[in-house]
Amino acid sequence: MADGAGDAGLRRPPPRADRISALPDELIQSILAWLPSTAAAARTSAVSRRWRGVWTSVPELSFQVDNQRPLRADSSTAEAVDAALDAYSDSATLNRLTIDVVGGTSPPVSRVDAWLRFASLRLAGELHLSLSGCAPVACRQTTAVVLMGQLVMHHQPMMPAIPAAMAFPMGSRMQQLDLPVCERATRIDLVGINFALRLPAAGTFAALRVLRINVANPVRGDVGHLVSVQCPRLRELEMCDVATAAAGLSITSASLERLVLRRVTLGINGRIDVHAPGLYYLALDNCGWSAPATITTAMLAELIWNHAYNPSHHNLNGADRQIYRLVATYGSNAVALFTQFDAVDELCLRLSMPLKGEQYSKFLQDMDELPKTKALEVKGLSTKRHLEPTMLHLLRKHNRLTKIKVDLFPANPKEIECLHGCGCVPTESWTTDDINLDSLEEVEISSFTGAPEDINLLKLLFRCRIKIRRMAIHTPSNISLSQDMQKCIWGLARPHCIVLEFETTQFSR
Repeated sequence: MADGAGDAGLRRPPPRADRISALPDELIQSILAWLPSTAAAARTSAVSRRWRGVWTSVPELSFQVDNQRPLRADSSTAEAVDAALDAYSDSATLNRLTIDVVGGTSPPVSRVDAWLRFASLRLAGELHLSLSGCAPVACRQTTAVVLMGQLVMHHQPMMPAIPAAMAFPMGSRMQQLDLPVCERATRIDLVGINFALRLPAAGTFAALRVLRINVANPVRGDVGHLVSVQCPRLRELEMCDVATAAAGLSITSASLERLVLRRVTLGINGRIDVHAPGLYYLALDNCGWSAPATITTAMLAELIWNHAYNPSHHNLNGADRQIYRLVATYGSNAVALFTQFDAVDELCLRLSMPLKGEQYSKFLQDMDELPKTKALEVKGLSTKRHLEPTMLHLLRKHNRLTKIKVDLFPANPKEIECLHGCGCVPTESWTTDDINLDSLEEVEISSFTGAPEDINLLKLLFRCRIKIRRMAIHTPSNISLSQDMQKCIWGLARPHCIVLEFETTQFSR
């Protein structure tokens, strides 16, 4: 009996049902979709025999291709990506495909081309392809480099250190990557394409809403034709650090709502023409500084214009006299742009400040042409000596402000020095008796280091008739204000400010 009791105590419980294997495919796919990569999803086949192959039907595929050894966690080889795409179920619906290549050299163009062909056939959603983390495959070619206004020809292996906007491959031996027509893709992100990217001349991207090309040199084909004719539902186009082979960019689109062109190099005598009645967001930034541009839209709400503006060949047609946000470089060539608007809800100025006395006086006079605003953001104060009088002049012009943001980081460090007693700043610019900021509610100051010039800016603000609800002071990541400095600043702000914040430290009364 004792032996029997002992045997009963060692007896194992009856086997239970395998609940993991009993889960429906839809639930398993939902679980796998939350994993960080497709490689991790494939490894779950070891959990249960029932799970083997379920990952081939998940609606999202994500790969991080690492050409270096040893592989990092959740990374794959290019060969593994090929195998995974070949194994993907023919009956599954693919909503997202992400391939990020990091480390080593770029995969052969034939392999990347196969990935894009897979997307064109199977994808019904978003495509993200990034080659920015790897070096391009060297190929001997002729490259034209624009350097200090001179054209220099290089006959040597491609050097990835040459910026995309400065180097333009001229020879035909550069490897070319064809972008296939993806009829069901809703979004396409192409980043760091280190091949010549050729756009399709025919076919329709019927479902495409967003197209972003970031760093591609060169782009062959007509971008304007692609957007105007082949993408009937495109809402957002973004091109950054792109060199185009076309002479210009001409877009006519009834669906386009957002257009971002940053450091886009056009052909010789290239121009930009956009007719998009629904366009509400436009960013034109360093696209051949004096390239002619005509933008026609009746819905413009946000404008970023870091570009020359000459009314003779730069035009904003149909734009309302009052918009929500304007970001522009303020200098002698920007006055004509500001006269296009009577009022702006948020005005962000990137100041390009002259150092000579006569030029600076004209600089201050031109501020009278700035549109009225309630929220003012100032960046790029190139000289500390000009900081206070420039801010005072702005505050006199905009006395109904509710928010002020000032970035103290200089836009051009080479222009920080200004000779003492240079006479470029009139003495009457320093008075604050005529400045009333009783509508001001918030002040934010970034790149604050605690230098005497930074403290003087605070003193200037608090000399005005001011009563604010909140002031936030942000320091660079390598600077931490001491408690004594914080108490000193709070002593200045106490009669005028209800809440004062230093990064994560907050003082309140």
